[in-house]
Amino acid sequence: RLAAAGYRTGLIGTLHVNPDGAFPCDFKRLGISNFDRKDLAAYARHAAEFFAAGDAPFFLSVNYPEAHDPRLRQVDGLPATPLDAADVRALPGFGVDTPELRGHVADYYNCLMRLDALVGDLLSSLEASGKARDTLVIFMGDHGADMLRGKRTCYEGGLRIPLIARWPGRIAAGQARDELVSSVDLVPTLLDVAGAAADPTLPGRSLVPLFHEGTPPWRTLLFAEYHTQATTRHVYPQRCVRDGRWKLVENLLPDEVNPGHDYTLEQFPSAREALATAPAAVRAGYATMRRPPRYELYDLAADPSEFTDRAADPAHAAERDRLATALDAWRRDSGDPLLDPAMVRRFQEEVRAH
Repeated sequence: RLAAAGYRTGLIGTLHVNPDGAFPCDFKRLGISNFDRKDLAAYARHAAEFFAAGDAPFFLSVNYPEAHDPRLRQVDGLPATPLDAADVRALPGFGVDTPELRGHVADYYNCLMRLDALVGDLLSSLEASGKARDTLVIFMGDHGADMLRGKRTCYEGGLRIPLIARWPGRIAAGQARDELVSSVDLVPTLLDVAGAAADPTLPGRSLVPLFHEGTPPWRTLLFAEYHTQATTRHVYPQRCVRDGRWKLVENLLPDEVNPGHDYTLEQFPSAREALATAPAAVRAGYATMRRPPRYELYDLAADPSEFTDRAADPAHAAERDRLATALDAWRRDSGDPLLDPAMVRRFQEEVRAH
């Protein structure tokens, strides 16, 4: 779409989706996951090469390997002063806090500090090209931390990701906005900024109205989904919807064991031990995650870590039913093939067969 609008297109780092041929970029470098973090400085070098390759407007996607497992404490001297377990606490969404977990969190932060330095090098390359003031820069993640109640879930620990935008003179500096936005908004945003033809069939919306101070009309509901990790494991399809306060998760294999629960706890043995003496709400939250009902309902204002399921509480039936109706309508509008229970079983069987 951007190439048709006169843009040069580039990709540095792994694409991570198939088929590769669906993304015909003009410039491709480092097409590997690089989870062993070899020559991390090469990302900014290749970006500088791309910036200098022509004067046409450009789109460049730079995909760094941080902060992926293994969470390496230090690579090539980055970060200069790594954190240790004694410097941090476990993430609130874990519900438990042990020295082992704090060690993993410390190295997660070390990965992020390293990423911060690498992005700084990337922005320096852009500045040196003389094109920084004309370039919209968007920084984002692809999912939450690969730890307890994060990646492989529809909990906030899995869905909430960073989204930072910088465009000198075009975005009001210093804003921290709380509108409900999604990665599906990126394509409409880029088409809008590029002056390309809008596509009314796209599910997202341009973020340009949020570049300026003020409160433009915006969505009140945000939807998301999980299927399986890769194509071979942890199949447990979920759908969810949230507004500014309430969050509803629909489990498409209700009352069956979620394989992601045991898999995650196996990575952190001390967490399983700590759960035995954790507060009742935390233990209940993990029990719900292990064998969920069809619906889970959470009050994100009172329970941001989503430990207390309110779906069966008659006092909150109105919120549950309102969000369930909205989620069903979204699934139908988006053509969700797993509305058919037979397709859910077929999907589960095919994944397990691998």
